[in-house]
Amino acid sequence: MQESVALSRRDFMKGGIAIGSCVIFGATAATLAAGKANADDADSLAGVQYGFLVDLNKCVGCENCVAACRKYNHLSEDTPNRRKVTKFTNSRQEDVYVSTSCMHCAEPSCERVCPSGAISKGNAGIVSTDKDRCIGCKYCFQACPYGVPHYNSVAMDKCDCCLDAGIVPGQTPYCVQNCKFGALRYGSMEELKEFARGNAVPIGTPNDPSCLVIGEGR
Repeated sequence: MQESVALSRRDFMKGGIAIGSCVIFGATAATLAAGKANADDADSLAGVQYGFLVDLNKCVGCENCVAACRKYNHLSEDTPNRRKVTKFTNSRQEDVYVSTSCMHCAEPSCERVCPSGAISKGNAGIVSTDKDRCIGCKYCFQACPYGVPHYNSVAMDKCDCCLDAGIVPGQTPYCVQNCKFGALRYGSMEELKEFARGNAVPIGTPNDPSCLVIGEGR
C-alpha cells in the first residue's frame, strides 16, 4: 500500500581412472578459477559505493518493485516491505511516485549504534544484517534518519540488495530487474551520476545516502 506525503523536489535533494582423474582435476581447476574470479570481483568492489537512481518521471506507482522484493527474498508474512512506494506532490501540484528502500549510506548510523555488531557494510557498499547476531534492541531504527529498519518475529530486516536471494554484490537487485518502466537503476554512484548527466540529486543529506533522484515527475 502506498504512503502519501507532500514533499518538494528539494526534499529528495550489483576410460576409467585416467578419465576420472582428468574430470576431478578439471573440476578442481574450474573451482579454483571460479574462486579466484570471485575474489577478484570482490576486490574490485572494495571501496566502491553502489546505490539506486530513481526517476520520478517514469515511476507510475505500480509497486512491481515491492512485489519482486518480497517474492525473490522470500519475505515472511510478518516481515514488513523492504521497499516502499511513496506518493507526494510536486511543484506543479501533481501526484508523483518514488520507490525507496535502505539507502546503504556511506556513513550508516545503524552500523555505528548496533551493540551486537549485527550490521556491517561490505563489498559494493551494501549494508547488511546478520540476523543471528541481532538482539532486537531497535537502536538501529532509532538512529536511522530514513526510518528503514523494520522487525519481524526473528530480527531486524531491511534491504540487502538481494544478497540473501543470491544476487552477487554489484549485480542488479530484483526490484530493479522487475521495474517495467525503467524508473529504477542500480550501479556505482559514479556511474549513476554520469548516467543522469548531472541532473540527479541525493534523496537526502544525513549519512550520505546512496540513492539519487532525478526529475519532478509528470
